[in-house]
Amino acid sequence: MRYTNLALILPAALFLSACTTVTPAYKDIGTRSGQCVEGGPDTVAQKFYNDQIQRRTQDITALRPYFTDSLAKLLNDSSQDASKRSLMQSGLFSSSATTPDSADVDSASTIPNTDARNIPLRVTLKHGSQSWKDEVLMVREGQCWAVDDVRYLGNNSHAPAGTLRQSLEKR
Repeated sequence: MRYTNLALILPAALFLSACTTVTPAYKDIGTRSGQCVEGGPDTVAQKFYNDQIQRRTQDITALRPYFTDSLAKLLNDSSQDASKRSLMQSGLFSSSATTPDSADVDSASTIPNTDARNIPLRVTLKHGSQSWKDEVLMVREGQCWAVDDVRYLGNNSHAPAGTLRQSLEKR
């Protein structure tokens, strides 16, 4: 009798333990085919804006290590499209067509979830006495943080839509 009860209890206990197994929200944070820029989301975003300002470039090839694979493909495809040529030559990564003199990316240290897969960060951009804010979306690809989109929050006079991706995808 005692062994019969044990034979019924043991499978039931195993079944219940399997029901309470917790699986992470993201088992894999993906892969990345491009080079990686070291640092967390705010560090990589700050390096991205500093590199643009220092080089005075919108060259997507030079800035490739900062982009997610999907944004890099979209930028590359758009650069081949004659109808998007003027947009590609304007200030793609800012709501102002004027290249900023400085950029200050907000810290990501206040974000409680260290397993986050994407993090929007506010950026204060300045050119002379003019200043405006935009938002950069940082996405985790493999072990890297990379720019996936820019949301134009300032007076956007050069892009046809509210984000970089929407502007490039707009037909």
